[in-house]
Amino acid sequence: MPLVINILAVDDNIATLKTLAAGLEEMGYGVTISASGLEAKEFIKRQPFNVVIVDIKLPDINGLEILEIVKELNPEAAVIMITGHASVETAVGAINEGAYAYILKPVVMTELENVIKNALREQKLLAENRQLVENLQQSNKSLGEANSALEQVSQVKSDFMAKMSHELRTPLNSIIGFSEVLLVRKSPLEPQQEEEFLNYIHISARHLLHLINSILDLSKVESGKVDLELEDFELAVLMEDIKTTAKPMLDTKKQSLNIEIDRDITSIFADESKIKQILLNLISNAHKFAPRRGRIDITCRREGVNQMYCSVVDDGIGIDPRDQQKIFKDFGQVQRKGGKDRGLGVGLGLSITRRLVEIHGGNIWVVSNAGCGSTFAFSIPITRNSNIPDTVKAG
Repeated sequence: MPLVINILAVDDNIATLKTLAAGLEEMGYGVTISASGLEAKEFIKRQPFNVVIVDIKLPDINGLEILEIVKELNPEAAVIMITGHASVETAVGAINEGAYAYILKPVVMTELENVIKNALREQKLLAENRQLVENLQQSNKSLGEANSALEQVSQVKSDFMAKMSHELRTPLNSIIGFSEVLLVRKSPLEPQQEEEFLNYIHISARHLLHLINSILDLSKVESGKVDLELEDFELAVLMEDIKTTAKPMLDTKKQSLNIEIDRDITSIFADESKIKQILLNLISNAHKFAPRRGRIDITCRREGVNQMYCSVVDDGIGIDPRDQQKIFKDFGQVQRKGGKDRGLGVGLGLSITRRLVEIHGGNIWVVSNAGCGSTFAFSIPITRNSNIPDTVKAG
């Protein structure tokens, strides 16, 4: 449907006004007429016009006042002044004040038609140019945001490389240092000291393996696809395995691990190895920030027909609410007061955990306050009818 062009014609000469209205309507324009300048001002205040044709001399107000109010309320409208021979200088002055053109009386309709067409053409070009400028500004804004995001990613990667190089070098230096002592000594060490050195090497090697596994896990998830090996398995059996695996780590701070599984959860349908990794990552995180002889509680219960809710609660130093969104991001470590026993790491454990929960079709969150411990909880589908594909996109 074509856009209606609205024109306001203002002249105190009724014959001229009727001629203008008839000619403009014949050209296909929508026409409003007024024989009064004051009435014309009210029309202009109520609705915008594409073109205003106004006699310079009106009995109540000057046509220049009409020009002024049009430019104030609708700057893009074209104002065409019509005048007698005696007012040509005034008409030229009106052009200088912002009128589009002037036409001498008696008005020749073909001349008026050409002036209107040119005015509308310029309006269209101005509108298109404005839209192009807006599009360009939006593109520049989007480009700036993209560049800012790239710079942020680049900074994160740079920080990661610097941190990783330090994290990898620390256990490597320990392994090399203690092994060299064992290799180059001419006289054997005392058995107790030798065992101590070997223990240092073992701990450093395990930490180095943990760092490498974290990087490989992240790389695999970021490659775009992760294979889920979905099967039915007994949750209680998995929890016993997790308890055994976590015991040496927890024993270093004499922490207790307590597991409670509701009776209505027995067999679940998920990727057993990845559920184990999720829980071990959360236990490891709790272990870092819980105190010596602290307590870690795991609770699992069914929610509805298809969901399992699992929480890992510690009595540690807690997390400030302002930092809680950061911890699930890649390399998203935050400084926690009193967290000197947090251990080594690069901030990947919770990021990988979040991704593993999400590819199961679940959600993970944290509830905590500084100094009040933390509850990390996740919810996932656990029945065969959840329709999780064996291979899913990981983001």
